[in-house]
Amino acid sequence: MNENEEEKQESPTNAVESAPEAVVNWEEKAEGYRNDYLRALADAENQRKRHEKQVEDARNYAVDRFARELLPVVDSLELALASPVEGAEGIAQLRQGLENTLTLFAQALGKAGIVPIDMSEGRFDPHLHQAIAMVEAEGDANRILAVHQKGYIMHDRLLRPSMVSVSKASKAAE
Repeated sequence: MNENEEEKQESPTNAVESAPEAVVNWEEKAEGYRNDYLRALADAENQRKRHEKQVEDARNYAVDRFARELLPVVDSLELALASPVEGAEGIAQLRQGLENTLTLFAQALGKAGIVPIDMSEGRFDPHLHQAIAMVEAEGDANRILAVHQKGYIMHDRLLRPSMVSVSKASKAAE
């Protein structure tokens, strides 16, 4: 036999002898991968639980800051109800107290991003207003004649449309 044939014969023997070492190495690698997988799985589960807790806290305490802003309004109303109202001066003081309370309340709403719908344009907008009456009037149609209930917007979302009476063209103009 020549040298190449001898090497070929020795190779299978060497491969069989080194096979247990390779199996041990593969088992160690597999165990390492299994541990990495279990660690990643535990991390994902912990993150899921943390996220659920954050969502629950956000849901439960979302209005915390807003509620704190409203507490002075409640205090002011309670004080107004506790004070006696006698005569014209008492009524004037009560009215002043209610106006101050309304100002506090508007400030609290403003801090929460809640503002009344701007009515300065005077034109009916179906995205912001709800017409509850149509009244014949001189001039252009679709003008707001009266606001029955203010509407409010929170940031860029409509909370409640304004309830309004809207003009319609008079029959004489037709």
